[in-house]
Amino acid sequence: MVADKATASALSGDPRRPESVTPYKPPPPSEDKVDAYATVGMVLAMLGMLLKLRIFSFISIAFIASSFIQRNAETDVKQLIMVGMMAVAGLFFSHLQVLPSAPSATNTTGPAVASGAGSEGP
Repeated sequence: MVADKATASALSGDPRRPESVTPYKPPPPSEDKVDAYATVGMVLAMLGMLLKLRIFSFISIAFIASSFIQRNAETDVKQLIMVGMMAVAGLFFSHLQVLPSAPSATNTTGPAVASGAGSEGP
């Protein structure tokens, strides 16, 4: 009988009140979270630039993009741009190849002859 009452009351009408419904508003991002993302992005950008490992630079760009998207009026955009430039520089330096130097022209006599005991030839 109790189940029948619950079913009947549920089917009788909508128990929600449309005048008391408020739309969902996401909470604003906290400043600490944005600063933490920017700091982690800066550290990873420095690691990518100094160690020439691309993965650190790519992850840094992801953190910087996240920090840039979540910025608010007090966020320093210049700092985010500088950290982004460091991450791009890290990618550039990691892709930069060191070219081998040209052979020097001072040694034109041929291969060096080793001198020492046991290197006597015919």
